[in-house]
Amino acid sequence: MLCIPLMLYSMSPMVGLEYLDDCFFTLICPLIILLLSNQSLEGRSVVRKKKRRILYEGHRKLRLLHVQNRNDISSKIKDQRGKLAEIMEPDFGLLPKLISSGGLNLNEKEKIEAEATRSGRSKRLLDLILANGKHHEFIAALWDSGQIHVINWIRGNGVYSPEYGDDWPLEDREIKVIDRNFDKLSSNLVTAHGLLEKLFSNCIINYEQMEFLKNETKHSFKHSEDFLSILRRFSRGYFLLTLECLRELNQDHVARMMEKLEEGEDYSPDNGSDLPLERRQIEFMDRKYDWLIHNIDVAHGLLDKLLSKNVINFQMMEFLNIETKTSFKRNEDFLGILRRFSHNSFSLTVKCLRESNQDHIAELLEKGGRS
Repeated sequence: MLCIPLMLYSMSPMVGLEYLDDCFFTLICPLIILLLSNQSLEGRSVVRKKKRRILYEGHRKLRLLHVQNRNDISSKIKDQRGKLAEIMEPDFGLLPKLISSGGLNLNEKEKIEAEATRSGRSKRLLDLILANGKHHEFIAALWDSGQIHVINWIRGNGVYSPEYGDDWPLEDREIKVIDRNFDKLSSNLVTAHGLLEKLFSNCIINYEQMEFLKNETKHSFKHSEDFLSILRRFSRGYFLLTLECLRELNQDHVARMMEKLEEGEDYSPDNGSDLPLERRQIEFMDRKYDWLIHNIDVAHGLLDKLLSKNVINFQMMEFLNIETKTSFKRNEDFLGILRRFSHNSFSLTVKCLRESNQDHIAELLEKGGRS
């Protein structure tokens, strides 16, 4: 049985299957490894799942390789150049993959990186791909960098097909709504304290994106702004997975805002506890900022109570409990997190303050919530 794939591979020059080399390493090699592995009875179901996954991914790979060899791929890229520049991610791994495959040279890479905007870098890249006829390398680099939704856009020439599933770009109206609500989203989203790690573990962002977003020299608002700039180029599948990750990290209010955006609507507060704090509450905390920093006691029990009520997660607690921090810095960091809480988390924080004998802080925060 194992001889069959090996025979096919050795016959590839004769049968003229141009993509069989890629097929061998993508589909056949993993199956050989699985067939050779001596699995227990308990592990056989896992092996079957792995086989199905490998066959499925291998089938998709073969389909894409077939698409690359079609004569009309160049015209499709040319026709969709403007849209492709808005949905593809030119940074975080795409260019190095093109360099390694011969799709670009170092001088061309420098010219692309010299462009100030993502759209500008994308357009310069597409122009070079079209001029040099490197369509095969471009499609392969998109695949390897996880941009299947961009490949599907090219395949369908901008027309959706059910076979693409959630591997499809966000619609224009959704991107425009994200842009209109950019400030509101960036002021409520918390990318630190577990979100980036969860997105990375779910293969929604890659290592380069995580390192870029975790840059310690950036302000928290800048982290959120940079993440939203990456988010608008996600596939619909990655967008939905991002909502799930936000909910798992107690950012339901941000997920609800984004759900409104997914429906193509502008976000506007309605009744419910999982909503962001109102502007007047945040402005009140900003006015009382210095007083709060000098009077709130984050240590001595408050963080433990907040963790037990799932108001903060373990990563937030570890961040606030760093021993090298002064009490002033700890309070400052906590207030920076507090202003991004939902109404529900804010109310639970007030309750925890009372339980830790900080009624004066609780009363002040409640006062800021009254109209």
